[in-house]
Amino acid sequence: MIKNSSLIDRSRKQCRNFSSSRPQRTQADIENLTDVLPTCCPGCGAFSQTIEPNEPGYYSAGRKQTRKLLASKKDAIEKGNTAENATSVNTEQSDNGEDAQPTVPLPLQGGALPDDAVVPDDYSLQSPSRITHVCDRCHDLIHHNKAVASPKPSVHSIRAFMNESPYKNNRVYHILDAADFPMSLIPRIHWALLVQEQRSKNRRSANEKYRGGKRLPTLSFIITRSDLLAATKDQVDSKMEYVRTVLRDALGKAGKDVRLGNVHMISAHRGWWTKQIKEEIKEHGGGIWVVGKANVGKSSFIEACYPKDSRRLENMAEWIEHQRQEHEIPNQRQASLLDPDSLLPPAPREDMFPVLPVVSSMPGTTVSPIRIPFGRGKGEVIDLPGLERGQLEDYVRDEHKRDLMMTKRIKPDRCTVKPGQSLLLGGGLVRITAVNPEDTILAACFVPIESHVTKTEKAIEVQTEQRPYAGTVLMKEGTGSTMASAGKFDLKWDITASNLPSTVAKAVKDKGIPIPKLPYRVMSADVLVEGCGWIEVSVQVRTKRNEEPDTENYPQIEVFTPNGKHIDTRPPINCWNFIAEKLKADKRKRPRMRHQYS
Repeated sequence: MIKNSSLIDRSRKQCRNFSSSRPQRTQADIENLTDVLPTCCPGCGAFSQTIEPNEPGYYSAGRKQTRKLLASKKDAIEKGNTAENATSVNTEQSDNGEDAQPTVPLPLQGGALPDDAVVPDDYSLQSPSRITHVCDRCHDLIHHNKAVASPKPSVHSIRAFMNESPYKNNRVYHILDAADFPMSLIPRIHWALLVQEQRSKNRRSANEKYRGGKRLPTLSFIITRSDLLAATKDQVDSKMEYVRTVLRDALGKAGKDVRLGNVHMISAHRGWWTKQIKEEIKEHGGGIWVVGKANVGKSSFIEACYPKDSRRLENMAEWIEHQRQEHEIPNQRQASLLDPDSLLPPAPREDMFPVLPVVSSMPGTTVSPIRIPFGRGKGEVIDLPGLERGQLEDYVRDEHKRDLMMTKRIKPDRCTVKPGQSLLLGGGLVRITAVNPEDTILAACFVPIESHVTKTEKAIEVQTEQRPYAGTVLMKEGTGSTMASAGKFDLKWDITASNLPSTVAKAVKDKGIPIPKLPYRVMSADVLVEGCGWIEVSVQVRTKRNEEPDTENYPQIEVFTPNGKHIDTRPPINCWNFIAEKLKADKRKRPRMRHQYS
């Protein structure tokens, strides 16, 4: 009986009361939390707040990192009180006439002093692997790939941000996506952002232009994610002239008879050509404004091309002293001292390992401008929110929205669409049909969604949700009623020279003879799906068909999408030729010899 009673007492002591409701935070907890929060979230740029959980910049007091900040603040206060008490005791001892001997740290083995004696307590340099305290929205983006939708700014808002630049020298980096280039180009960007126009081909053209006594910002075009075009750096380099030609046509009058030396192709994932851009930013200084549409890779560009300062150990003491003298707004309470009419957030203190913006495949990650200083006050990089892009994802189910984003290079098979057939993408999200029912289409789909060739009657029924699709369906229910024609597009670019028979191509290459007159021509065009990728479409037609004097009888295709939007065309980039050459090279390889061991 005695043993049983002791067990009952132990079980009573170990009983815990569990409750589904979390304890309410008091006003004192919220005030303490506000004291340790940054003015703006370093991940998305939103101002810090503790009121609206569903808004960007919200910090909850229950998160582990927030509790660590509160605990560190409490420890700092206790250490400060202890230091004040020790100072008062030393003062009393000196008043009493007692000689206070200063405490000198004893050397360790080898004559070295402890780290506390060499490195001060407020040592501000931290390693790159430190835990960054971002808001709950950025935390959900990084770990759970979900976020609250944020409104997209207009071009006039971006221009208003740039008008408040604290620097005389400014440069705008317009980020373009290689997946749907040039659909992510901002129309009339020189006029919309009031930047310098492209330099003419005249060798006496001015390098600087002024308006209203103010120097106009310069403009550079950056095509990101260029590793999606080809497998090697040399292959992507071979497309540079093509990129300039397409960009010149997309600029319209602004790109006529001008230089395009400010066009760069980079790959943040592979590190291609990022070093040159990094040195250019570091040399230019001033305000570096990163502009572009949503989800084109602005934050990835900053992460790869931000000019990190490489200081040696002998400069550490100077850097620490410089950090002590700098002024920084530490928390949200002192933010009321700022200019309330300013559109830009306050400039943070320059750090050796700054917190860079959050990189995510979800569009609209950056909510407000994010300022990142560099070069000991030489300049700063400003990451701006993305402009509105075609909302094709509004017609896609939530679990498949990430599938629209091309994250790696696609190596597709070339589809053959025979007469009476159509090409379906994404289970009916996009349908491509030949206008002439006698044409045979060859299509290489550089898109991350599923492609399927079927009869045109079945394709129409699948797209209008009258017939179930056997594969993965990306569309939301009810999207079939919004399907409309995006237009009829001409395949007006001749690519016969790059699609010659192997014997003719070898003779032309080896002997240098001109291309013989062929009874057919291969006409092509690239169909762009906004934010998703491109489809290289080609049709072989008779030569006499295009030589009729009445009209230019180009082969045509018709594309059907939700509300007839999110589609455009461009000259063929011919990335399929790289894949075809690789397949031919693999076939020429000899089989691997297998040794037989006795």
